[in-house]
Amino acid sequence: KLTGEGKVRTGSLLAGAVLLALGACLHAPGSPENAAPVVAEVPAAGPMAEAFGPLARLAGTRWRGEPGEADKAHGQPADFSEWYWDLGGSVLVNRHVIADGSYGGVTYIQKNGKTGALDFVYITSAGFRTSGSFMLNEDGTWSSEEDLEGLPHIDKVRSTGRINEDGTMSSVSEFHGADGWTPGHTFVYTRTDEPLPELVPTGVPE
Repeated sequence: KLTGEGKVRTGSLLAGAVLLALGACLHAPGSPENAAPVVAEVPAAGPMAEAFGPLARLAGTRWRGEPGEADKAHGQPADFSEWYWDLGGSVLVNRHVIADGSYGGVTYIQKNGKTGALDFVYITSAGFRTSGSFMLNEDGTWSSEEDLEGLPHIDKVRSTGRINEDGTMSSVSEFHGADGWTPGHTFVYTRTDEPLPELVPTGVPE
């Protein structure tokens, strides 16, 4: 069972996985006043961009995620994330680093040629990874369940979230381990032009 610092550290490590699913329901208007700050030199979308649906609009944006008040009280850091195309626009990439620079991860999203689903793999600087797929719900929310390999206390992550009227994105996660499903963390993401912190990995969490 995760409590205290261990739970907070795990939440930091899984922040990128949560944001990945969170981005899946991006439906923010594209008007200038709502335009996201653009990451410099982002490759243009390729002919497969349509397959990514609203996710395609994340390319070239950067976000800052703030944890909920309870998590902040336990030292949960903020999370910075940016999105871009790779492999000729056939893969959407998310890179994130937490505010203190001690941990980061990269997510690769690609349409499954057999099932048509948007599958992903999330690879981390701490030596673990997650993989799964997600769905967009008609009410504008998203849901995702991921398999996790490489951490001793958690084997799955389940997340739900939505786009809020003010343009922020909010998420709630749950972790699965020996005690079944337990509450994870909440994050609220806002668009930013702050650069990602320098990543200096501290290793695999205890």
